[in-house]
Amino acid sequence: MIEQHYPAEPAVIPAMGGSEVKKLGYSLYLRIPDNRLECRCSYVPHEQGSMMTRDELAGFLIQYNVRDGVDQQAFDDFAVKAAAGQQQTDILLASGTAPVTGADEYISLMVQPSVIVHSGDDDVTNIDMHIVQTFINVSSGDEIGRIIPAEPGTPGKNIQGLPIPPQPGKPLKMIIGKNIRVEENGSLLVAAATGRFCQSNDEISVEEEYVVKGDVNFKIGSINFKGVVEVRGDILDNFNITASKGLMVSGNIGVCSIVSDGDVTFCGMDGQNRGRIVCGGTLRAHFIHDVEVECAGDVIVGVEVHNCTIRTLGRIIVDKGAILGGSYIAWGGIEARKLGSVAAIHTKLHAGADYRDVEELERLFKELTEAQNMINPSQSLSEIIELRKTAAALTDRIMAIRGKTNEVSNAKINAKATLYENVQLTLGSVSETIQEQKDGPLSIIENSIEGGLRFLSMTGLNVKASDIEVAFVLEQKSRHD
Repeated sequence: MIEQHYPAEPAVIPAMGGSEVKKLGYSLYLRIPDNRLECRCSYVPHEQGSMMTRDELAGFLIQYNVRDGVDQQAFDDFAVKAAAGQQQTDILLASGTAPVTGADEYISLMVQPSVIVHSGDDDVTNIDMHIVQTFINVSSGDEIGRIIPAEPGTPGKNIQGLPIPPQPGKPLKMIIGKNIRVEENGSLLVAAATGRFCQSNDEISVEEEYVVKGDVNFKIGSINFKGVVEVRGDILDNFNITASKGLMVSGNIGVCSIVSDGDVTFCGMDGQNRGRIVCGGTLRAHFIHDVEVECAGDVIVGVEVHNCTIRTLGRIIVDKGAILGGSYIAWGGIEARKLGSVAAIHTKLHAGADYRDVEELERLFKELTEAQNMINPSQSLSEIIELRKTAAALTDRIMAIRGKTNEVSNAKINAKATLYENVQLTLGSVSETIQEQKDGPLSIIENSIEGGLRFLSMTGLNVKASDIEVAFVLEQKSRHD
């Protein structure tokens, strides 16, 4: 019997889902997926007919554009088994390399998150968990980030060895919100205000306010924010807040550290001698108990200030209640309905002085006393002269500080109802402790003519003590003329 060879069927590009090629004696199935990255073959022998040779199989693959990317070992195994009449199913003979999808456009941030306060820090006590509210804080003019453009990926190869272009990256879907300006042809994002950098869905912005709708607690954590913070509840113990532009609290504040360059407003605060407030503006509250306060503006309290240490460059005003216990220094004067208490709790009030100067004076007086005590006859003349020079320089510095004047300064204390005993009053160079209760309304200023203090009918803190005293001096002078 003469072996007959039939020519291969005409080359036909198969459907992407696969195709069947028939020849006498066998059927060959080729399946090439849509992405053209692989070719899988199946061989089904028949009982009669010629055997399929390796060359015939290669010929079929060529007809279907399968030339490169062939797995030679798999191809050889397939041809041998086909020649032996073995049925084979879905054998991978050729494959390509998939292309890499391009990188999407994205924002590369340049700003850093705010400092995290955790349970190991010295200013946080009795916190067992690492809890903190952090923000990406930015200042006006800070570079927020750059928009990195989309890039193409690495091309792949199909089973013919031809390149397959990658899909390009997607452009960034982004809305530029408030307080952000775009520079350098749209690639650089710059903060136009101080606040927190926010991303919400496809919008980015710099927000100048942060609102806590409830309490500041373990769920919220401590807050460090370059903007205005509003708390619509309470601030629980040991949760500290730094808000550069201001703080508003609807409720009360516990044992916390509060720092702001702006105004601070809250209902009440019981600091248990561990609470602290640093306020760069005006402080307003209903009551303050056992808190250390340092304020650049007025401290205005509705009901009561109890056992606090308050130092302010403005005024201290308690509208309806008392200032009792503690120590108070106010450059612009002090006023309350009651000063001290029926129980004669020791209370120190100092009006008309810059608390920073008071601290400096305390240091200078201490150094002056030490210098004077070091002078004794047993020393050499040169040593005594040097110590006296030091004492003279300290005295000049003390006189310079005492001679400072300022429009804010008002060495005046007002008691609208009662001035109780054991209240220490310091006005100008005079410091006296009240020995007997005095009923108001009255104003107390320094008596520069006779020494001691003047107790006068009350005038508001808008009337300066210095103007009143000048009037007394002129009156005294006119009597002697």
